[in-house]
Amino acid sequence: MVTVKDVAQHAGVSPATVSRVINMAENVSPDIRERVQSSIKELGYYPNIAARSLVKRHMGSIAVLIRNLHSPFYTELIRGMEEGSMETDRTVVFCSIGKEQEFRDKSIQFLTNGVADAIILYGSRFTDGPIIERLYASHFPFLLVENNYQTLPVNQLLIDNTGGARSAIEYLISLGHRRIAHFMGDPNKKVNLDRFNGYTETMRIHGLSIGAADITNIYSDYDLAYQAAFDLMGQTPDTRPTAIFCSNDRIALRSIQGIMDAGYSVPGDISVMGFDCQTNYELPYDGPAITSVKQPLYELGRDSIRYLTDILDNKEQTPLIKTYGTELVIKGSVGEAPAQGRPVNR
Repeated sequence: MVTVKDVAQHAGVSPATVSRVINMAENVSPDIRERVQSSIKELGYYPNIAARSLVKRHMGSIAVLIRNLHSPFYTELIRGMEEGSMETDRTVVFCSIGKEQEFRDKSIQFLTNGVADAIILYGSRFTDGPIIERLYASHFPFLLVENNYQTLPVNQLLIDNTGGARSAIEYLISLGHRRIAHFMGDPNKKVNLDRFNGYTETMRIHGLSIGAADITNIYSDYDLAYQAAFDLMGQTPDTRPTAIFCSNDRIALRSIQGIMDAGYSVPGDISVMGFDCQTNYELPYDGPAITSVKQPLYELGRDSIRYLTDILDNKEQTPLIKTYGTELVIKGSVGEAPAQGRPVNR
């Protein structure tokens, strides 16, 4: 195996000079640097990454903490992060951290103990507060993605979930819908509260009422979405909603299945709006393609690596907060409100 001493002898320099070239130190003349690099290439020398990390005090890696790496929702996000890692020459390590607080704490402790140079924490659970406070207090570099944490001045990349919900409701209203129900995801996630707020604000602006029965908390129980939609269709046509706005596409999918199994059509009898614009639904599905709100997940993933690299390289000193817009993608699950759902004077 080729060693630093072999490279030094081949290039006619000291081993210390070879080490300075490998570690990109500045106090090396251009001609010596070129000579050492030529010897490294000619001899086929590969630096020991672990040894370099001890000298440079970093591993060149960024850890990404996500609760469920198996979800197809993260495909574009991960693809963007991989693109960012190639651009910045950083290694990205993906960690599935689950829901247990103790396991998350141990993961953070492990990663901050010399395994990673920085951490990206994805997700918007309110219970992440202690982890964020711990990272902030330790001065360990980290970036929040889709969290909107406002207690401390931390680096964040966000999606305008409230604006995305507004655009969804505005579109439904433009098609004549006035009675719009909301099937809400887990309220312990900030993104779902933001989407709920976008729904309620837009309904209020248009003078449309929201009753207690119009809002159903689905949490992550997608079978509950199926049953809620199935039961909703048991109401009389002049009282039931003409559209359902869902916090995510999995809720929308199960809702559509419930409506169809109840003997009704989407969007003929009722429209269903999703959020996230997933194309891989995981479950068997023979309903219409879901009209949904698309997030720029690829860009979000790529930029998270870029920005965190700038932070590590001291190019970005002030806390970064950037918000990305959304796009309404119109497909087959939304149509005009049925005649009985249209008010006479609107």
